Amino acid sequence: MGATTLNQGVIMSKRKVFIAIHQLNIGGAQKALISALNAIDYEANDVTLYVRKDRLDLLPSVNENVSEIIINKDHTKYYRKPYTAFMTGVVFLKKLLKIDTEKTEEKIRNYIVKSQIKYEKKHYFSDGKVYDVAVSYIQDYTAKSVAQNVVAKKKVVFYHGSTDPLHSVNADIFADFDKIYCVSNGAMQTVKEFYPEYVDKFDYIDNFVDAQSIREKSDEFIPDFDNEKIILCTCGRMTEEKGFDLAVNAAEILKNKGIDFKWYFVSDGRCRADIEKLIENTGLKDNIVITGILDNPYPYIKNCDIYIQPSYEESFGLTIYEAMILEAPIVSTATIGAKDIITDKEDALLCDISAKSLADNIQTLINNKDLLEKIKSKLSCKDYSNDYKNFCEKWQKLLED
Repeated sequence: MGATTLNQGVIMSKRKVFIAIHQLNIGGAQKALISALNAIDYEANDVTLYVRKDRLDLLPSVNENVSEIIINKDHTKYYRKPYTAFMTGVVFLKKLLKIDTEKTEEKIRNYIVKSQIKYEKKHYFSDGKVYDVAVSYIQDYTAKSVAQNVVAKKKVVFYHGSTDPLHSVNADIFADFDKIYCVSNGAMQTVKEFYPEYVDKFDYIDNFVDAQSIREKSDEFIPDFDNEKIILCTCGRMTEEKGFDLAVNAAEILKNKGIDFKWYFVSDGRCRADIEKLIENTGLKDNIVITGILDNPYPYIKNCDIYIQPSYEESFGLTIYEAMILEAPIVSTATIGAKDIITDKEDALLCDISAKSLADNIQTLINNKDLLEKIKSKLSCKDYSNDYKNFCEKWQKLLED
């Protein structure tokens, strides 16, 4: 029996809700989850949050009304098993001999996934607890864990993407979910094409961005910018899909055109070493600054001259939305998420996914002051007042239906 609440003299049982996420480091899906947890009615719902890896930067931001937080702190043990170690050695040897390693690496991944899900079943889901609603807040392997390990009357999965790199994984487990939510309408229309057999299960909930909170944070400090230079800014995880290589190559084009700028990468991630090497090789060490991940990147966005989103893929474009709230002129590659948010040449500029197009559009905003002011004026008139109400209503519907 779940916790109870008093409703007009009648004791009502709370809905038991389980939500899983792969980790809580700073990222778009994780920030969206924090917003989702704030949108839930805790008078009616008893929420358990399960985090599959102990990467926990955003843990202090989790709503205090979440009744239980389960953290799998033993996730690295799967990589230390004898079979994994042996197969990793095989991969190393094959690479030395210039033999293709794709199939061997896939075997390792499948073994690790199977081992983790089996471990989770034994240590976290062996009590037979039944939930009313189980939500996998990310697709792929976390969804597979929820599908196999969690007992629930209804299961929901969120698809935070607009491409399909793990089709075989998702196609196999989506049958176990009642609903598949994307994070924008544009992403939903694309993802539907990958899974036509599940088209009736799809819906979408746009990620919520707290405009008031972002504005308040943006005033906490003023970055030490050189006012004699054009200040550019890009925020996000330094992963392949975020396009920091495009940004560096665009920066080289701008420099060769004689534009005096400083470009701040408020970022960190697995591609950092490669990006730093690219910056050095292109002679841009005086033009690009990598700050690392910051708890509060918003003063950088607010005080830059142009915000740049160079992504290869965005399903929603959370940082684009944040930059719009802060009325920063934006140049973004024309990803599905960006096109869902931006009206080209009205409230931002959309460009092709190439370094040249990115550089050309940045130069357009630098040189065309009338267009820049038109975009700023449009951004200043945007109304975000109903965003939270709509977001809460959609989450209420998700849990109740």
